[in-house]
Amino acid sequence: MKAVDYKGLRAEQAEKAKNGELMGIGVCTFTEIVGAGPTRNCDIVGLGMFDSCEIKVHPTGSVTARLGTKSTGQGHETTFGQIIATELGLPASDIVVEEGDTDTAPYGLGTYGSRSTPVAGAACAVASRKIRAKAQKIAAHLLEVGEDDLEWEIDRFKVKGLPEKEVTMKDICMAAYSNIPEGMEHGLEVTSYYDPPNFTYPFGAYICVVDIDRLTGEVSVRRFYALDDCGTRINPMVIEGQVHGGLTEAYAIAIGQEIIYDEMGNVLGASLQDFFLPTAVETPEWETDYTVTPSPHHPIGAKGVGESPNVGGVPALSNAIIDAFAQHGVTHMPMPHTSWRVWKTIEELGLNK
Repeated sequence: MKAVDYKGLRAEQAEKAKNGELMGIGVCTFTEIVGAGPTRNCDIVGLGMFDSCEIKVHPTGSVTARLGTKSTGQGHETTFGQIIATELGLPASDIVVEEGDTDTAPYGLGTYGSRSTPVAGAACAVASRKIRAKAQKIAAHLLEVGEDDLEWEIDRFKVKGLPEKEVTMKDICMAAYSNIPEGMEHGLEVTSYYDPPNFTYPFGAYICVVDIDRLTGEVSVRRFYALDDCGTRINPMVIEGQVHGGLTEAYAIAIGQEIIYDEMGNVLGASLQDFFLPTAVETPEWETDYTVTPSPHHPIGAKGVGESPNVGGVPALSNAIIDAFAQHGVTHMPMPHTSWRVWKTIEELGLNK
C-alpha cells in the first residue's frame, strides 16, 4: 500500500468523484495451494502424483537430466538446469534437460497447477545431492582423507583446515569412471523419486488502479502493482516472464474473454478472432515486486509461481472496476467487463449525461 501511495490514490479518487469522473482502486490478497501432490492426498486413477529426475554425469562433467514434466513456455530447461548446476557445481551450459519424451523420461505426472518446480524441481535437487554425496566419497579417496574431513565450496571439495588441498567436481567426474574407492560402482548416475510431504503455498498482494470513460465505458488500467512470494527465487527473469504472462491473461479474463452461446447452446464465436486475446497494444504495464518466504519442506524452498498472477490478477482488476461505481451503490458487476457492459452500468446509473 505504501508502494502505490494508497492514501494518495483514495484522496485523488474522492476529488475526481466531485467532477463526476470514474476512478477505481482494486485490492486482492491471495494464497494458493499448488505442488500436487503428496500421494496421501493426490492420485490420478490410482497413480501417485510424485515426480522423478534421472541425472547422468558424464566423464567430461557434462550432465543429462531427464524428467516427466514438459515446459510450455515456463523455461524449465533454464530453471532445472540452474538447480542442478548449483547443487553439483557444474556449469549450467553443460547441462542438458530432457523432458516429456515418453520413450526416455522417468515417471512423472506432467506440468500443470504450478507443480513443476515444487515437485519435479525438488526431484532435481534431491537427485543432485545424491550424486554429490557419492562425489564426496570419491573426493575423499582422491585426497586420501575421511569424508568428514571435507567441506563443499561452490564447485569443489576442500580439506577442512587445509584449503590448498582440494579437488574440483570436474576432476571427480573423470575419476568416477577411472579412479574410485574399492567396492564402489563406477559412474555418477541416479534416479530420484520425490513424493512431496505437503503442498506449497505461494501468496501475493495486488493493487490495480483504473480510469473509466463515462461516454464509451472503456476501462484504462493506469497502474497495476503485483507483489508475489514464490519462496526461493531460482531465476528472476523466468519468474518475471511468468508473472507478466499470467497478468496479461488475467487482464483478458477480466476485461473481455467470453464464450457466447445461442438459445440452443451453440457457440457463436467461430474462431479466435471472436475471442479477446490481448496483444502488446492492449496489455497494461505491469509493476512487479516480491518477498521471499521459503517453503519449509521443499529442498530449496521453492513454491511455484505460474498461476499466481492469474489467481490474484482477475479479482484485482474486477474489484477496481466495481470500486469505480461503489460511490453509486454498486457492489457487483458480472465479468467480463467489456466496454459495452461497463457502459450499460453507466447508462443505468445516469452517469453519461
